[in-house]
Order: sequence, then structure tokens, then C-alpha cells
Amino acid sequence: MENITKAESKYIDWLKKRDSPLFTGAGTCWTLYNGALITASPAPNYPDVESSEASLLLKQSKAWFLRYASEPSDSETAWWYVVCDRYDPSGISAKTRQNVKRGQRECSIREVEAKWLADQGYECYAAAFGRYEDQKPISRDVFRTNILATTDGPFVYWGVFHGANLAGYCQVIVDGDNAITNVTKYHPEYLRHRTAYALMNELIQRYVLEKGMVLSNGSRSISHNTNYQEVLISMGFQKKFCRLNIIYNPWLRIGIKTLYPMRSLVYMIPDKNVIHKVRAILHQEEIRRSSSA
Repeated sequence: MENITKAESKYIDWLKKRDSPLFTGAGTCWTLYNGALITASPAPNYPDVESSEASLLLKQSKAWFLRYASEPSDSETAWWYVVCDRYDPSGISAKTRQNVKRGQRECSIREVEAKWLADQGYECYAAAFGRYEDQKPISRDVFRTNILATTDGPFVYWGVFHGANLAGYCQVIVDGDNAITNVTKYHPEYLRHRTAYALMNELIQRYVLEKGMVLSNGSRSISHNTNYQEVLISMGFQKKFCRLNIIYNPWLRIGIKTLYPMRSLVYMIPDKNVIHKVRAILHQEEIRRSSSA
């Protein structure tokens, strides 16, 4: 799997058109996400970053920390991307096949226009947040604006329907030979119809089998307790192991050094607001140390 360079990425070109803050260093583009500086390309990539380059990027961006993956490995590590670059039906369990068949029987999947989703998708989007204790949905107007802003970018939307009802949707970024499931939401009321199995099976068929692309669900989840990526792995996705690297701003590095030995106590505090962010950063540091080891 080759990295997408800034010159080749349609997604990065789209970010530039939107005047999104981008920073160049270590041969790739970087963008800000929740106070962190991460590679702008959503596809799995492994830049080689020198300490001097990292310091300059942190100074330019004013990010809390720089995070990136490196050293892809066949050996198991504590950090990984979840991808499907091949599909072997013989590796799928009987239970998973039953779930896929039920989803296909009880649901329908089709590509939908961004404008249609902007107008019709909010109820599904908002309902999905009933499963998240630490997040709240954005307003209907902001949701609509965000979806419509993608109409000129490398985005494809897929909807899974139970009857006439939108039971879930997925925003896929199509960039080079990569297809990335960037945003996926499921209405809790329809999960019993195996909507996730139906939708993801369709994406595997379309992108991996028909087009020979790499379908990615991003990296290991840090801040949310979910078994969604395990469901994907049961369907034929694989963990692509690598090393997690984090380079902190000096003030945050001091804070991490102070709090890390007391992280078990921090984890006992209710996971809300600022504590949620602190816990996520400490958990991320645990993963970094484990993957480095």
C-alpha cells in the first residue's frame, strides 16, 4: 500500500479549496483535528518525521501534539489501521455469513446524493447519538451545511434502508486506490436488522472486489468503547499493525509526565467533558508506549 502524496490526493486538493489549515513537512500534508496535528490524507500512510520537522510543524500549527503512524509490521503491535485489501469468503464465520444474509434480506443499500442526505438524513444522524454518552449531535442546519460542502469533493454517500426508512449511511472518501469510510452512522432502532453487516458487505463488494481498491476504516479507536471494528474484522477486514508516534508540545509533555503515573485514578473519574479528553490523551500515551515497546 503506497502513501498518497499531497500532489496526488483529491481529498487534500478539496481541503485546499476550502482554505482548511494545512501544514507541509516530512514529505506530506498535515491538518488539525481536535487540537492534534495529523496527516491530512485519510488513507493509511507512514511518514518519516525528523524531530526538527516535528518541532517546526508544532510551532506553525500551535497544535497540542503531532500524531502519526510509522513502521508497518507483520508482527502484532498496539496500534493499527483497519483495512480490507482482499476478500476471502472462506475466512468468514458461519455466524457472520448469517448476519450478512439477514441484512441483505431485510435491508436495501444504494448510493445517495449529498443533497438528498443533507435534506433527509438528520433524523438518522441524531438518533445515532443516543448510543454515545460523551457526544451530542450538531444542529440540523450545521448538518445540512456540512454535507452540502462535500458536493465538489471526492465523496460518495451510501445509504442502508429498512423499507423506506433510512437506517444508516456512510460517507466514503475515494482517493487514488483507497476508499475510506470517513463517517458512518446507524439508527439504533434498525440495528437488529443487521444494517451494519448489509452496508459494509456492499462496500466490500463494490470497492474491494469490483474495483480492486483498499477499503479502510481508519486507525484504532482511542476515545470510544465500541466493537464496530471487531465486526468489520469478522467480515474480512484486517488489522495492519504499525507504530504510534506522538510528539508533544513542551507544556503538554510535562502534563503527561505528571499525570501518567496516576492514570488509574484519572480513569475512575466520570468520563465527561474535560476528563474525557484527559483520559483519551492518557490512553493514547499508553498505546504509544506499548507500540514502541
